[in-house]
Amino acid sequence: MTQAISDLIDISSYAGARVDYTQGGGGNTSVKDGGVMYIKASGFKLKDINENTAYVPMDLNKIKAFYESVDLTDGRDYEALNKQVTAEATLKQEGLASLRPSVEVGFHSVLKKYVIHTHSIYANLITCCATGEELAAKIFKDSDFGYVFLPYVDPGFMLSVKMGEAIKGYGEKTGKYAEVIFMKNHGLVVNGDDKQRVIALNEEVNNAIEKYFGLKDEYRTVTLKEKGENVFVSETKTVNEFVKTHTVDKAMLDKNSLYPDQLVYLNNLMAFSPEKIQIKNGTVEYHTSLKEAQTLEETLFAYVFVLKVIEENGLKLSLMNEKDIDFINNWEAEKYRRSLSK
Repeated sequence: MTQAISDLIDISSYAGARVDYTQGGGGNTSVKDGGVMYIKASGFKLKDINENTAYVPMDLNKIKAFYESVDLTDGRDYEALNKQVTAEATLKQEGLASLRPSVEVGFHSVLKKYVIHTHSIYANLITCCATGEELAAKIFKDSDFGYVFLPYVDPGFMLSVKMGEAIKGYGEKTGKYAEVIFMKNHGLVVNGDDKQRVIALNEEVNNAIEKYFGLKDEYRTVTLKEKGENVFVSETKTVNEFVKTHTVDKAMLDKNSLYPDQLVYLNNLMAFSPEKIQIKNGTVEYHTSLKEAQTLEETLFAYVFVLKVIEENGLKLSLMNEKDIDFINNWEAEKYRRSLSK
């Protein structure tokens, strides 16, 4: 096992061990080693990554060359080209199954050696808040790291382009590198050339937001109880308290669309397989496999946490618009990711 793969396992195990950082197959990590980038495979959980599975080696130079050649005025179908280049840049490794790399392979390629991207419930308190950019400025005004706050951009190709532009622009303006990226209605990215620094910085960012909102360390686990064959009941405190005082159904989810994972795992399930998640009389039951039930519970927990804390603090939600929602709902990459949760 190379040092790069060992490092990928380390940062993935760290970020994937906590449900307040990543839920289901969300989030991704990568490590660069010369001309190769090792990145989490699409749909897998971060904690699944080991020497033999759940990651993909990529030809880093090929991906970087593609993004350096992008000219959005030339009329080319860059979404299709991005898919083609990603497939061509996927390397085979003996003993490793051929998997699809994370859809965020593009933005990982423009960042530094170590990248941790999470859907942290703390970061999403500000990325899903109408005044999130102002909150970030207030919380991190005395911090020694550089950061950028990206507006919402469709995941995949365009997010990679916009992230690269934002980091370059920040560097030209301040002379500093943006180690931290907040993505509106999406999550958090921390990157750098020192593994321990990246992990410590991820902790610093999340702890600062947790402290600002006066939260306690009680949001790090979800609990399911088996009720019968393929029937599981939520015993997660945050979820149970929320559904007792709020109606959580498809109409409510559609009205309050916060980020892609919610659409992928909750809204679409309510639309096409409503029998799988039954919320009534203040309880939540999942009628499906344990694997899918766990993903649904983690996603629901993260979602209601953000709603709850923003509501309790008298803040206004930032919602995805119809165009953004339509892109996610019709994106083949997200349909593929959803299929793996089963």
